[in-house]
Amino acid sequence: MVSIIISFYKRLTHLKVCLESLQYSSEHFDEVLIADDGSPEHTVNELKQLIKKFGFPIHHVWQKKQGFRLAASRNNAIRASKGEYLVFLDCDFAVMPDTVSGHLNKAKPGRYVSALVKYLPETPTNELITQGISPLQLVDLYTRLPEKPINREHRRFIKHAILQRLHLIGPRKPQCSSHFSIHKKDLEYINGYDENFTGWGGEDEDLSHRMNLAGFSGISAIKDARALHLWHHTELGGKDWQHGNNVDYLFRQGVKFRCSKGLIS
Repeated sequence: MVSIIISFYKRLTHLKVCLESLQYSSEHFDEVLIADDGSPEHTVNELKQLIKKFGFPIHHVWQKKQGFRLAASRNNAIRASKGEYLVFLDCDFAVMPDTVSGHLNKAKPGRYVSALVKYLPETPTNELITQGISPLQLVDLYTRLPEKPINREHRRFIKHAILQRLHLIGPRKPQCSSHFSIHKKDLEYINGYDENFTGWGGEDEDLSHRMNLAGFSGISAIKDARALHLWHHTELGGKDWQHGNNVDYLFRQGVKFRCSKGLIS
């Protein structure tokens, strides 16, 4: 079985587009779990109605709002999942019809599969939200956006992986940011996400670091598992987390591959 885990908080319009995009590849997965980091009651009520519109199993996994707890929210969904293989997305992603299969084609025990997104501007994002989507439209929007950054990151990932195998760089690269996939038993081996990460940022970098420490290899599906990041107002920039509390914990000394506060505390 294959489980899709979608990180979510309040952004219901974007989640709707994400789920609509997944329906074009529903033959490649068995269930979707929405890892909800404490959305308010009115959002949850709307979400329950939205779920009924789709023809594949969707499970809402909610936790009480106690600040930003993405690591804990994802662990909740991992525990609730039935799949042997897990694909992680964010609610503001729209996937291509071949995105999930792009992950599955590279799946292998002891390996995690990483991919990236192209950033969709405001106007086409709003059109997807208000007018609905089609698979051809998604692919067209994706192919219109520049390919150069994707090619660059793909080459960088491969370079880091080679240098790591040769022990010429440390285990912090490559990372499993954006969307990635992995066998559930491998995540259980490192005890999932470290729930000491509260507040924004750092949990993905820590996870990939610990997977590398455990001897798992990363492989790029950056050119195969294509996805769009839907535009929205940005609360935090990509480097803002580095001014918070998580950065010191991320770069702590003596990191072990199995965290003490994860799937099992």
